[in-house]
Amino acid sequence: MLNDMSSHEIRPKQLRALLLLLVIVPLIPTALMARFMSDTLKSERLLAFDRTQQLYTNAITPMLRFVPKNEGTTAERASDILAHLEKSSDHKVTTRIVDADGNLIAGEADPWGQILAQAAAPGIPGATLQLHLIGPQVIDEEVKEQRQILIWTGALTAFAVLLIAGLAAVTVSRQLALHEFKNTSVATVAHELRTPLASMRMLVDTLREGRVNGEKQTREYLDLIAAENERLHKLAENFLTFSRYDRNDLSLNLMPASARDIAEQAVATLRPRLDTATFTFDAPENLPPVLADKDALVQVLTNLLDNALKYTGEEKRIALRIKAVADSVLFALEDNGIGLTNDERRAVFRPFYQADQKLSRTREGCGLGLAIVKRIVEAHGGDITVTSVHGKGSVFRVKIPTL
Repeated sequence: MLNDMSSHEIRPKQLRALLLLLVIVPLIPTALMARFMSDTLKSERLLAFDRTQQLYTNAITPMLRFVPKNEGTTAERASDILAHLEKSSDHKVTTRIVDADGNLIAGEADPWGQILAQAAAPGIPGATLQLHLIGPQVIDEEVKEQRQILIWTGALTAFAVLLIAGLAAVTVSRQLALHEFKNTSVATVAHELRTPLASMRMLVDTLREGRVNGEKQTREYLDLIAAENERLHKLAENFLTFSRYDRNDLSLNLMPASARDIAEQAVATLRPRLDTATFTFDAPENLPPVLADKDALVQVLTNLLDNALKYTGEEKRIALRIKAVADSVLFALEDNGIGLTNDERRAVFRPFYQADQKLSRTREGCGLGLAIVKRIVEAHGGDITVTSVHGKGSVFRVKIPTL
């Protein structure tokens, strides 16, 4: 069953190829739409010219019936004809009169486009009257409405195609990120579980084979097994806690609580380890109460203190300071640890993220502590931020609303 599921799973290479296709493929219908719009506009222009040509072909003969009689020269007669047509036309056309050999007698010497309509020039034997459009703007006006409809239709169609492709690309990109996240988290969890399990197996095998020197060493090995068991228990609890918060499936028991008491309880939990550091605790007695789940906030401070202890060197300097700020209580935890780069600072609250990404790292943990902290703080309506200087230390600030 697992093999069947694995065979149908989309691989990262396939996801990347699909993402590339989603970027390239929408360009094809967009280009086709642009070509279709261009061809349609050309067709509309031709049809508009044909309609105009038909209109003036039917109108030119009636227009010439009312040309006044003139017995003057050919040039004078041609001038009268053009003057009459200028008065009776709609100023969309230019006129010219040519003789039988195509030589210009009067009118426009270099008209635009092909002949719109023509007829024999009255009173001028062998001469022809020709009508031309004054320019392409006449046809543009004819197809203006159709062009606007095409442009809007094409734009909306292209937008819809690109939008759908964009949404699909975002989905594929998220799937790719999820796939990479899953692989990273599984590797991290596997490493963190394997270390205590390997230690416990070695210790148990030693005890089973009787390779111990007396009761004292047996007791020592049993204590080590208990410690590794506790470590596994904490890992499992972190996984379950994170899962509940991530699904919004963990209800908080919000009650008025003393911020100082919460901090003191967290400090007491880690007191043996804090005694190995230069630890400063600053919390005034008159702090306003916060509306909180006391156990959850104790976990927040415990995780932050544990994080500070893990990422500081031999000369550990850690300070926990609490003060009232506006309508909140501010918990500030300072350390002189390894600090964070700007990229690490932005990513530090992501699940399974660790500044030390190597699986061979010596520090324990699977990168869920700060992710759990952020979710607990946000569930209280609070806020958590971090400032840091790489190589010099960090300051985590947690704000929890007061009553």
